[in-house]
Amino acid sequence: MVGNTFKPNPNSNPSAAQNSNPNSGFNSSSTSSAKPRSQGQDIYIGEGVVIQGTFNVPGKAEIHGTVNGELRADNLLVGLQGKITGKVTAREMDVLGEINKEIHCEEYLHIRASGVVSGALEYCDLEIDRGGRFAGSMVQKPSRVK
Repeated sequence: MVGNTFKPNPNSNPSAAQNSNPNSGFNSSSTSSAKPRSQGQDIYIGEGVVIQGTFNVPGKAEIHGTVNGELRADNLLVGLQGKITGKVTAREMDVLGEINKEIHCEEYLHIRASGVVSGALEYCDLEIDRGGRFAGSMVQKPSRVK
């Protein structure tokens, strides 16, 4: 499937693609301060899907395929098979897969035991599970959460 391009369909049903995956949940305590959002502001990229470009997701981006380019989201989940290469910006990140290059986490980054993050990282709060890996440079920014 390499070379397929993803273009959101404004007529599609956004609830049909939402979370049948048990790995997709964010810690409810960490998102309790998040503003409520309507359906249709989330994106799900499934295993085997390869997309390239610039993506601005006001809600949650759940990546189980491959993204090359720039991705901005409120919440980001990179699943076990997920891989992102490029500039990534999100308020919260939960990484079971892989993120490479330039990573800007505005609040909380959790690298799970299977997760790999490499490149230039800016973050506020960071948690790395045993087995999780980080390679590159990191800069901790002051927390905006009070």
